[in-house]
Amino acid sequence: MQAEYIGCYEATKQAVWVRNFIGNIVIVDSISRPLKIFCDNKAAVFFSKNNKRTSASRIMDVKYLVVRDRVKNEEIIIEHIDSQSMIADPLTKALPVGVFKDHMSSSAK
Repeated sequence: MQAEYIGCYEATKQAVWVRNFIGNIVIVDSISRPLKIFCDNKAAVFFSKNNKRTSASRIMDVKYLVVRDRVKNEEIIIEHIDSQSMIADPLTKALPVGVFKDHMSSSAK
């Protein structure tokens, strides 16, 4: 859960940077809707939406808890997506041959 949550932190950091960059160079007037980030770990998604202190948050660096603030302020939305639908998986982890072929055939469409 911690690794996935830290991944959400990094994605949040990049998404907010891109939103601010686009806003400052005036490509579009504004990006008002919350940015959507997908995560395939239900525990990390729940942790990002829950403000309660847990044993996992006790050992986590405080800087990662900014994700909760961004979710609470509706700057981002973290949604769960199943692993079969996660198109980045072939780039980030070893997959069984069948799942890898399914990803490659669906991304080619």
